[in-house]
Amino acid sequence: MRACCSALSRHRQLPHLQRPHRQRSIPVLPPESDCAAFAVRAIEHAEREILVGAYGLTTGSGIVEALLHAYRRGIDVKLIVDKTTPCGRNSGIDPLASAGVAVWIDHSARIAHAKTMVIDGAVTLNGSYNWTRGAAENSEDLNLVASPVVAAAYAAHWLDRQARSLRFDRREDWCRAGVR
Repeated sequence: MRACCSALSRHRQLPHLQRPHRQRSIPVLPPESDCAAFAVRAIEHAEREILVGAYGLTTGSGIVEALLHAYRRGIDVKLIVDKTTPCGRNSGIDPLASAGVAVWIDHSARIAHAKTMVIDGAVTLNGSYNWTRGAAENSEDLNLVASPVVAAAYAAHWLDRQARSLRFDRREDWCRAGVR
């Protein structure tokens, strides 16, 4: 197992479940570390809710598949994505929306460039790492911050963006010319 995953795998549960009074941060830096595997591991530990902010979200990295699995095991998974995200090749939006995951399009921002996940109101994943298959080949970063205070700030921002976003239903409706 790569270094980033071993930091998380040393814990039976995510750090916020072991020490809720302390803030912990784990940086993950590709290509030396596997950020997608690290994110998947964090998703697998979710117990109630995952709020995702995504500029890029494609199938093939394991992240979309982990979000689908979390949703199917009863986790409240919600996404806000950039207006171009559903229309890209290998977009992860279709399988998620088809399964019933709530997806919103942040159409008001020039670019909805968020790359965040707030898990159970206590853990935040953030950084430059896109939730895509190709991101592992880039020089990007992903940070896990186990802090209810940080998670609350990111969740509040997520809710603010949700209020400005449109609900996504079908790729065909959104991706035709002129809608975006």
